[in-house]
Amino acid sequence: MPDFAVITPTFNRAALIPAALDSVLAQTVLNHGRSIEVAVVDDGSTDATAQVLERYLAGPAAALAAAAGAVTIRYIPQGRLGVVAARNTAIAQTRAPYIAFLDSDDYWRPQKLERQLALMEFDPRVGVVHTAFRYVDENGAFVDQGPQRLDNPCVGACLDVLLREFLVIFSSVLIRRSVVDAAARAEPHGQPFDSRWTNAQDYDLILRAARLCRFAYVPEPLTLYRRHGGHGAMGDLKRAYGFHSRVQIDFARRYGWEVGVDEAEARRRAAAFVLGRAQAAFWRRQMGVVRDLCDLADELGFADAAFASLRRKARRPGAAWIYRTKDALERLCGRGREGGDAHRKDGA
Repeated sequence: MPDFAVITPTFNRAALIPAALDSVLAQTVLNHGRSIEVAVVDDGSTDATAQVLERYLAGPAAALAAAAGAVTIRYIPQGRLGVVAARNTAIAQTRAPYIAFLDSDDYWRPQKLERQLALMEFDPRVGVVHTAFRYVDENGAFVDQGPQRLDNPCVGACLDVLLREFLVIFSSVLIRRSVVDAAARAEPHGQPFDSRWTNAQDYDLILRAARLCRFAYVPEPLTLYRRHGGHGAMGDLKRAYGFHSRVQIDFARRYGWEVGVDEAEARRRAAAFVLGRAQAAFWRRQMGVVRDLCDLADELGFADAAFASLRRKARRPGAAWIYRTKDALERLCGRGREGGDAHRKDGA
């Protein structure tokens, strides 16, 4: 029985997936008699992913995996069924009691699983351990100012915190299989991931896990999270944040009573989340994003005076140029502005 199952869905990331797999082979838990099984589910890649994976299944890389301490890597091709099906398939094809999620464009520091396992073994009530992270580009160069979310509030019994915002980087998650199985049994679909939530299936699972266990956190940037073109970019924020909001509201409708959050309160929180993202986009002078998020607020029934004000500003002719000119003048006068936003590949 392997100790860890690493779940890696992939689609057209032949250039990036070696870094992910190499980071698994470098895990320090392998120096202490632990073993890892990796399930790479290929969601219909049309690039050289299959050829790249061959060297991890046979040849020098496979020998390295064996020498590293019982690492087995399985390549599971599927049709273009989506990331939800890929993750569900990978979990069903593995057996280990601890499940780690690793997107094929992200990678880990060598101590990641060792640090997380120590917290799991210290407190049997802990069912999810996540870590701080850093942003990197396609070449692995840092594109941030330092470690991200060192003071993450998502620890202990954190369902109420998560019903405000998803504060967990999914490639940093280690979760007990027993928690995943219990979360799946509680749903009519009986699966770890719900096919309704294409862009926020990870948020949905973490919310369901938070009903069942406590969370722990490693405040070290042990997860390296890619910012890059294509699949790693922020993408369609209207779609992504729409999924995020719908997951919040749907979960509160079904389980929010457990922490005193009814559907109305969940809608208020989701509206605050979208408004915060729209305001951050405004301060970055991304007027197209502002307009999209105001449209999303209309679709979700969140629209109010705050959204209307943002929409008016974003619709002004030449708005981005006008505000950037204003910003430049303020900088010349020694005055700055604040504003920012979190980033997630899947948008939620």
